[in-house]
Amino acid sequence: MKTLNAPSMIQSEIKNIPMIHLTDVHNDDTNPYFYVGRLEELPNEFQEFDSSHRHSYYALFYFTEGTGTHSIDFQSHTIEKNSLFFLRPGQVHSWTFSKPVKGFALKIYPDYLSEHGGQVTSFQNYPFFQPGNENSKLAIQDAEQLKNDFERLLGEKNTKPNSSLTYLLIQLVLQQSLKEFNTSFTDKITIDSKLWDFFKLLETNFKDQKTTSYYAKEMGISSGSFNQLCQKVYGKSAKAIIQERLVLEIKRLLLHSDLNINQIALTLGFSDNSYFSKFFKAHTNISPENFRLSKRKLP
Repeated sequence: MKTLNAPSMIQSEIKNIPMIHLTDVHNDDTNPYFYVGRLEELPNEFQEFDSSHRHSYYALFYFTEGTGTHSIDFQSHTIEKNSLFFLRPGQVHSWTFSKPVKGFALKIYPDYLSEHGGQVTSFQNYPFFQPGNENSKLAIQDAEQLKNDFERLLGEKNTKPNSSLTYLLIQLVLQQSLKEFNTSFTDKITIDSKLWDFFKLLETNFKDQKTTSYYAKEMGISSGSFNQLCQKVYGKSAKAIIQERLVLEIKRLLLHSDLNINQIALTLGFSDNSYFSKFFKAHTNISPENFRLSKRKLP
């Protein structure tokens, strides 16, 4: 069995925001590519995990009971009965529970689907996992069906698992989630393989490579075609998407790390501290210092 490293989408961990890998929290040699379990059986440190962190894997959290708050990249969501949450690798999240929760967690290593089922079954086909999706929470309509799908997967995992059957049962959970997602949201974004490749490159290189031409060259297309593709799908230029990714990371580090402004600038490839501050303010209308102060004053 090959050794699992951090996924290609996240080559290095940003300072001071913990990155959690599957092997850190679930040491199961029989299923190294995924984990499925009950939320009520989470270790105590994860039952009240109000310290912001990242995952190196895709995750679904389905709450069948309980209440609380789930924060995902500066968006606060209410945890309630029959709510389903989606997380991509690298997103910063935390949660607190006001009433005990029950439900299911499914965590999947980024290469699992393509390695077991080919490109046709990659995460690219699930809009709730695609970059640009802002619908991180879903109110489940057919709660019994999704619960049964999770129970079947959990039952298979707890016996002597058959890898082919396990793969199909994971797909069943994802497909039922997709059915619910498509019913609830009509403004979903669907991206092609070129843009999927772009976002993978961006996650790996955004700290050091900030030009449209770099990504266009890596994808083997012209800068003009690259911009047209971004405009068609997102209504904005490739440059704007690259800069938005940088701004998001700056916000994450300002709020969730104790690095000073100069350290954050250097971490993200800005050699000029003054330019870094101007860049952030141009995109947010607030200085890095004031953003940090305003967010940390909130209860």
